[in-house]
Amino acid sequence: MIIESLYPEICCLYGDKGNIVYLKHCLPEATFAETSLTSEPVFARQSIDLLYLCSMSEGAQEIAIQQLTPYRNELAKLIEDGKTTILLTGNALEILGQYIQRPDGSKIEGLGLLDFHSVRQTPNRFNSLVLADFQGTKIVGYTSRFSHTYTDATDNYLFKVEKGVGFNPDTNLEGLHQGKLFATYLHGPLLIANPAFAKALLAEMGVTLPRLPFEDEVERAYLKKLAEYEQPSLQLD
Repeated sequence: MIIESLYPEICCLYGDKGNIVYLKHCLPEATFAETSLTSEPVFARQSIDLLYLCSMSEGAQEIAIQQLTPYRNELAKLIEDGKTTILLTGNALEILGQYIQRPDGSKIEGLGLLDFHSVRQTPNRFNSLVLADFQGTKIVGYTSRFSHTYTDATDNYLFKVEKGVGFNPDTNLEGLHQGKLFATYLHGPLLIANPAFAKALLAEMGVTLPRLPFEDEVERAYLKKLAEYEQPSLQLD
């Protein structure tokens, strides 16, 4: 099994690297490839089981788009074939869209692989805790970003937000779930904060574990956070 993490030298915000750290505990026999900006992505030359890209600065987004543009066709094939699980967290999802609009109205062309666009509101940062639903399971996390994303995700959303905000203030839908693509603005780190979602992601990869690593600890932490988020008086944004 091969798991590739793209550009860890610039994709390193909000503790999202913790998702890979946790997967290393879940899959100790797997090969973990960390692809730097100066290297050809592993997915461009051979099959992989999971592709991971996480939060980065706005400047780093433009670098990532530039680096991935030569491999756009290979990345599109990964999404369309549905054989490789793809996990995007934070603003990593924005680079797959049609464009990212800057505050001055100018646009950064995205990879154009999915039908959405994002609008930056720099220097206004949007922060919110999020309580959401994923196939009947409660999801806890938070978002911290300069952008909102606009798309009709009625048929392919990932989470339905119960508290907090979705892709933008006008929707309670958050993230994209298309085939084996899972893309969300949420941090946590997502897999450690939500053990049931971690199991669901592993299942997409064909992995069923009798118990997750540190399952008792992560479950207790999850239930504690869930109880806090579900308090009626708690303001999440």
